[in-house]
Amino acid sequence: MSGLDERFRRQARNEAIFREVNERIAQLGQSAQAWSPDGVVEFLCECGVDGGCGERIRMPLEVYETVRRQDDRFAVHPGHETPEIERAVDWTDDYVIVDKIDAVEPQVADDPRGAPSS
Repeated sequence: MSGLDERFRRQARNEAIFREVNERIAQLGQSAQAWSPDGVVEFLCECGVDGGCGERIRMPLEVYETVRRQDDRFAVHPGHETPEIERAVDWTDDYVIVDKIDAVEPQVADDPRGAPSS
């Protein structure tokens, strides 16, 4: 990962940790959607800020499932994108889906589902 400093490597690793927490939320499946009258689920922002930013993002479970199909994609709160290591591929007022650049992908390749990058 030449050209990127340790701060960005650490951030990518942190994002993978928050992804694991969100996996637990997603495992609740339909019951998690039932907690919300509009059918969306609250996930933690996966921006990877040290210690976590604490922001919540709301998205339908099926959107989260789409994000998880690739191990280099993460859901973050709007404005929490880090252009040095990722690019936005989809966004709403509630969340931004980011895709890691090639140099960072090895840092996030431990997806709990084993999803490949594309």
